[in-house]
Amino acid sequence: MTISQRLDLRQQQSLVMTPQLQLAIKLLQMNALDLQTFIAAELMENPFLSDGTEGEEQAAAPVSDEMPADTLSGMAEGDTSHTDGLDVDWDTMYDSPAQQGSGAAHDGDDVTSWENNVTTEKTLRSHLEEQLGVACKHPKERFLGMLIIDAINDSGYLQMDVAQTAKQLGLPEAELERVLKIVQSFDPVGVGARNLAECLRIQLEARKQLTPATLVVLDNLDLLARQDFVKLARITELEVERIQMICDNIKSLTPKPGLQYGRAVANEIVPEVIITKDAQGEWKVELNAEAMPKVLLNKQYSNTNLKGSDKNFQNDKVARANWLLKSLEQRAKTIFRTAKAIVELQSDFFNHGVEGLKPMTLKVVADRIEMHESTISRVTTGKYMQTPLGVFEFKYFFSSAINTTGGSVEVASESVKHMIKKLVATEDARKPLSDEKIVALLKNEGVDIARRTVAKYREALGILPTSQRRIRV
Repeated sequence: MTISQRLDLRQQQSLVMTPQLQLAIKLLQMNALDLQTFIAAELMENPFLSDGTEGEEQAAAPVSDEMPADTLSGMAEGDTSHTDGLDVDWDTMYDSPAQQGSGAAHDGDDVTSWENNVTTEKTLRSHLEEQLGVACKHPKERFLGMLIIDAINDSGYLQMDVAQTAKQLGLPEAELERVLKIVQSFDPVGVGARNLAECLRIQLEARKQLTPATLVVLDNLDLLARQDFVKLARITELEVERIQMICDNIKSLTPKPGLQYGRAVANEIVPEVIITKDAQGEWKVELNAEAMPKVLLNKQYSNTNLKGSDKNFQNDKVARANWLLKSLEQRAKTIFRTAKAIVELQSDFFNHGVEGLKPMTLKVVADRIEMHESTISRVTTGKYMQTPLGVFEFKYFFSSAINTTGGSVEVASESVKHMIKKLVATEDARKPLSDEKIVALLKNEGVDIARRTVAKYREALGILPTSQRRIRV
């Protein structure tokens, strides 16, 4: 066998994503806050971008139902030859005139409004340490207090065997218990408890509502969970009505007091679009100006006399700036078109509420606005719309279909959940509806659904089983 070299010419097809296309897709799937962070970094790195505080050029504008003229021809010059790959032509994808008010709001200095929303939340540990520093002056007490605080979990419960810990430290158990009582007097009320009954007892003590009857109820929390007021009344020798009042008071307490502290800083939800009804009763879709970053092309640093690496640097930054502006317009246009399609397809929801929600898939919206399903998936993830009924994620409007008894009409799964919730809310607490009964009632409404599906939806809604919802009187 001989080994030889040869040159072959071979033709093949492959999908290659240019850096510009990767950037456009990346921007499309960002939510409003992530986009603001990304734009802030770009403004720091690219001298040919501006946030509009110096009045250069034009930026991407909000889109509304009335979109008269194309503005891309008026965009800054640059290399935009690699523009294939998304569903809309760059030259036709954005039709409204640019407006200076399209960017994030400024409060007068160089800090944007979204930056002002970033705060550092106090943790439960730091909150307890502050109170320990005031309550305990002796070093030994502080040491034991810190030991106890270290053993408190995020829910506010003590994860420590006091007797065993005292033995390991060579201390009397009563001394460690005394410091624990000090920690249990801290805010939030109920912190440092070893179990639910102790947590509730601490809160009742703070309210000065701890009575012999409430102590009996706390010792029988299993009966309270089953709402067996008759048995509790028999144990406490009180009237059922009085026991029910005590139980209602206990239910108003906080079972996990520590959760109000120590949570990760939640991202603020900034709706991408705002849905309103006009004077004629038609639903209007408008992009939220606060969610659209204000990015302008800054030409004041442009220099035609540059050569070599300096010229290459300038050309690269200008090209990226142009592409970023066009990508932002593409993102705004796609979000607008998707939201408009959702509003049109789900008009019954906006007119009549959750029960009017229709089954809808990504493909239905993709076909309506002539885009690919993957594009719709990206644009509906993490994006929210503000409506008269509340703020909803785009994904909320996509739900599977439940067959009706007639077979010709389908109902959205979210609508079925709403129907189940409504049925349970109006049931007789002494004879709560079983899953089988809910199936029968839904069938009377024309919804054909299996019992296991009802159970799954009920659990998803946080509705307890029949045995735990029944009030025994």
